[in-house]
Amino acid sequence: MKIFRKCHILLFMLLSVFGLEASEEENGNIPAGKKKQKFELLLKRQTYSITPYNFTSFSERTDPNESVVANHLQQNQKVLVPAVFSYENYEKNFRAEISYYEVELVNPNSNVLKSNSGILSAERHYYSPLARSEFEANIYKIINPTENWSLFLGGGIRNINKYTYGNYVKDGAFSEYFYTYGPQISLQSSYLFTENFSLNLSLDLFYTEGTRFLKTPLLTPDTLLITNGSAGTRGIYRGTESEISFQYQFHSNMKFHAGYNQIYSYFSYLHYDQLDLTCQTQAPGAFTITNGSRSGNYEILRGFFLGFSVLF
Repeated sequence: MKIFRKCHILLFMLLSVFGLEASEEENGNIPAGKKKQKFELLLKRQTYSITPYNFTSFSERTDPNESVVANHLQQNQKVLVPAVFSYENYEKNFRAEISYYEVELVNPNSNVLKSNSGILSAERHYYSPLARSEFEANIYKIINPTENWSLFLGGGIRNINKYTYGNYVKDGAFSEYFYTYGPQISLQSSYLFTENFSLNLSLDLFYTEGTRFLKTPLLTPDTLLITNGSAGTRGIYRGTESEISFQYQFHSNMKFHAGYNQIYSYFSYLHYDQLDLTCQTQAPGAFTITNGSRSGNYEILRGFFLGFSVLF
């Protein structure tokens, strides 16, 4: 697949560049008494506030003759424990890092205002349960402009999986699932104020693309949705992840972290062209046929975190 080949080409180029530069460096560049390498395992406790695609795109998936406004999203916060494992080699000025997290929203809901033929109505709308997971693998070249300032320049692969769950005779299966992956560019900066206290900044630019899996029919308490399945549809994520954090090393092998992280991604469909047949379960004779074409929209995860890491 094209994205798969691009990821391998990117990793090959980064490894080649790092390998060439590392072969030209001398071990004498390492300060006396400094470790030649280190491993670090970081666990965060992060409270994410999530604005899902289901919410931001809700107004664009309704009857074109009806005006819909959704606001005041609730029950969209979740406590996560993202994990980050990294390896640094100071002789070769090289760093490798992997990270993972998974989040679920069981009952997100919002106020919805509808206007149809001059009739205004208000209700609380409950969105389908959803889940999102991300895995990253990055490699970096370490550059030291000054003694206390380190830059990490690199990139790698990001994998984003997205589930939207339905209600199929109470079996809890997904109604829509995306498996996407692709390349990203990653930049990090670390400034050491004192021997044990530092400021860290990071920015990732990513693009992922992958296959859409759809289960039909979709049964809810009010409607039955039957679709042609839109074979060949794919999903695309493009966006940024930014983070600022402070680190305090209170032990030779332990650090405390506090910071803020935001993942801003724009999700869109590719080759999406399907027809939906919607039947009202309480009025079997009432049904509508609509074109399921959708425009893209954003999805945001943001929140503060506290972390603890072990160095070995």
